[in-house]
Amino acid sequence: MSLQETPMPVDLTVDKTTRELRIEWADGRRSVYGFDYLLGMCPCANCSEKRLEREKNPLAVLDAFEGPAEFGGAEMVGRYAINFSLKGRCTMGIYSFDYLYEIDPALAEMRDRF
Repeated sequence: MSLQETPMPVDLTVDKTTRELRIEWADGRRSVYGFDYLLGMCPCANCSEKRLEREKNPLAVLDAFEGPAEFGGAEMVGRYAINFSLKGRCTMGIYSFDYLYEIDPALAEMRDRF
């Protein structure tokens, strides 16, 4: 966020059945992130580079993974982030709360409409 401080999560829930991370924020917003979405938005250097490559060249050949992303684990990183790993995929992504708030899929859908 630009001038305002990002609200802190008041509740984090990983649901393996529905394959999603749910966050309730201090400002009342509720965000739901599917595991596949989190994988696609991984902030690590390797995944970010691949995402930029796809944006520059949609015909680029990238590593392919089979099947849906599966939860591998999650650990808090200080008081500002969560390390969210997916089995057989990236384990390096440290998702800051600022980043998660910014990439809320519901907000992305609204931005895409306009």
